[in-house]
Amino acid sequence: MKCNLCGCEDTYVKNHEHTFIIKGEKINFSSYRRFCKNCNNLVYDAKLDNEASLKAIEIYNNNYGIPKEKIVELRHSFKLSQSLFSKIIGCAKKTLISYEQGRSIPNDNYLILLKSLMKEPFIIKTLVDSNRDAFTDKEYQKVITSSNNLLELNFDANSYNGYTKLNKNKIYNMILYFANKGVLKTKLLKLMFYADFLFYKNSCSSITGLEYAKITYGPVPDNFESIISDCLKNDLISYDIVYKNDYENHNIKSKKKFNKNIFTKEELDTLNKVNDFFKDYTSSEIVEFSHKEKAFKETEYYKNISYDYAFDINIDK
Repeated sequence: MKCNLCGCEDTYVKNHEHTFIIKGEKINFSSYRRFCKNCNNLVYDAKLDNEASLKAIEIYNNNYGIPKEKIVELRHSFKLSQSLFSKIIGCAKKTLISYEQGRSIPNDNYLILLKSLMKEPFIIKTLVDSNRDAFTDKEYQKVITSSNNLLELNFDANSYNGYTKLNKNKIYNMILYFANKGVLKTKLLKLMFYADFLFYKNSCSSITGLEYAKITYGPVPDNFESIISDCLKNDLISYDIVYKNDYENHNIKSKKKFNKNIFTKEELDTLNKVNDFFKDYTSSEIVEFSHKEKAFKETEYYKNISYDYAFDINIDK
């Protein structure tokens, strides 16, 4: 090893205080580096220089990005290979490997995506659906299975889901039931709310496991647009927009037969009761009716509604 400054080949190693600048952040640490004995200039040492670079990356990732262990842990939580996981997040396999080994720093786009997956792992299905053609049927099913397994493992029974695990089959069939003869979307979402809350009032559990949020037009299932989108993808409903008196009417109608066998007798009785109670209500009338509920009045806008308010709903009084 030779000094580039004076040409001396006599060198030594000592602990050195570093300041690396990475993405505008100062990274301070100490590590061993090689120096010239004649002029004390830093001398290139592939092994020591690489170790210093990796340490700087590690400190940056731990303090400002994502530790390499967390990226590996995230992928393992989905039980996915490096090839498939890199495909999902949109990077090359070798790039993902460099992240997992701590040899590079995720750029801002991947950093946001990885952090989003850590916070909301179920969005992985949305990522795959948005680029469905890029995946084989086997790969797609692998991701969906992983997502469903995570849902099972991470289920948190609480007052916002009616202490009930989300049941997509019941959600879809509840929609098929209420949309049998066609129903406007606004009214449909209120009917779903009343069915779940009325059933909770009588049994202390919801039918679907859905969470409901307060918006301007009353209570609606959380992520209801994704629910409607899934129904369309599965060819369960038709969705037509009709313009009348300067208003958009979103009409939903069932295309498949309602499967009553997945519901208990008590659940079916609840669906029938809600349907009969509101059969002559227009969308605007059921919205106005829902606005009088304690559940609506005492919940902040865009916040989820506790099923504890089910005991005060007006439909069963």
